[in-house]
Amino acid sequence: MIATPIDRIYEQLVSCGLEYCTDSRSITVGSFFFCLRGERFDANDLVAEILEKGASYVVTDNPEFHGHDSVFWVEDSLVAFQHVAAFHAAQLNIQFVAIGGSNGKTSTKELVHRVLALKYKVYATPGNFNNHVGVPMTLLALREKHDVAVVELGTNHPGEMKELCALFAPQIGVITNIGKEHLEGFGTVEAVAREESELYLRLQECGGKAMVNADDAWLENMSKRLTHLTRFSIAHDTASIQGRVLKAMPQLEFELIVKGQSVGAFQAELGGSYNLYNMLAAISVGLEMGIDARQAAEQCCSYVPTNNRSQWIETPKTQVYLDAYNANPSSMRASLADFMTLDGSKAILLGDMFELGETEIQEHKELLEWLWEQAPCDLYLCGPRFKKAAGSFPMVFDSADALLAWLDTHPIDAQYAFIKGSRGMKMEKALEHFQGLS
Repeated sequence: MIATPIDRIYEQLVSCGLEYCTDSRSITVGSFFFCLRGERFDANDLVAEILEKGASYVVTDNPEFHGHDSVFWVEDSLVAFQHVAAFHAAQLNIQFVAIGGSNGKTSTKELVHRVLALKYKVYATPGNFNNHVGVPMTLLALREKHDVAVVELGTNHPGEMKELCALFAPQIGVITNIGKEHLEGFGTVEAVAREESELYLRLQECGGKAMVNADDAWLENMSKRLTHLTRFSIAHDTASIQGRVLKAMPQLEFELIVKGQSVGAFQAELGGSYNLYNMLAAISVGLEMGIDARQAAEQCCSYVPTNNRSQWIETPKTQVYLDAYNANPSSMRASLADFMTLDGSKAILLGDMFELGETEIQEHKELLEWLWEQAPCDLYLCGPRFKKAAGSFPMVFDSADALLAWLDTHPIDAQYAFIKGSRGMKMEKALEHFQGLS
């Protein structure tokens, strides 16, 4: 059997106005449908149903439909979807900015979007659609009206980053940092670094430029062979773009220095010195694309986070720092270190960190040992991993719901509260406790 050429599929997709569907529940008459596999379903098994619902064209790797008039048969429907997206991206006169890294990808993507929007028509990855399906969706959403695409790249197993980088040619790239992410899939931080380095290799291949976090030892080493780069830093005076933290929490205050000259002092809506790295990355991209440094910094400072990411929320008695979208040992320690600098009574509510593989209990133990060495505060833990790691420590609960039930009769009295955990722990539920206090 001979697979349908990508350019032929793309030609028909264009005839449908580049509108397509991947959900068999959302088919409309005339739809162009890509059959993709999910965790619970395989649309390739539903081709007959999809055609009956009125789809004009279907891309599938189901051999039963090879030769069907309305079906484009391919060897792998996901790969075909990706290649069609790459073909589309190559037709457009758009500058691509790629964002990878262990922590802060989505925040950095949003900040870069805000900065570049000062001068350009920008399309950025929606939400965190940064995987093998989300990146092609981002590329297929691009139109001739766009000047710049900011594409977030995520990976949770070896080889994925290389595949994603191959879908477009970035002119600028950022790896935010190298940390203990998805160790279940990678095994070691060294493997994480090797995977993320694919973005630097792709930039080198395309003649692009990297914005390098000079305070990350992994990135400093990985960037040594890059031809084009700009370094940013909080700790090193040798970087061309520097940020000096004046105050980390609740709102970040910093001085921006570009090529040895102070641009000024700024106060952000975001909190935490680790968020300054995300801002410096965005400012670096902006400078590379002709945006004034002060304007870029002001745009970053006006960014108000949502979706449980680095949010300060005022409640009747307590200022709550909510960062419950995701968590790993690196991001946990960085954000907690800044939180502990606050003057006043503090409470910390932590949920399990997921996808750490065989090291998960040890990583939870090490985080707790480090935390217990810091200034005293009220500590509440949720999840089976923390339960195994905490030993005889009493304040451990099975879930956020169990913690919330206990707090109904044991209210927290603190000026500041810190809430963080992996997404599946739903630690944002703990916010209800503080909102209900009076």
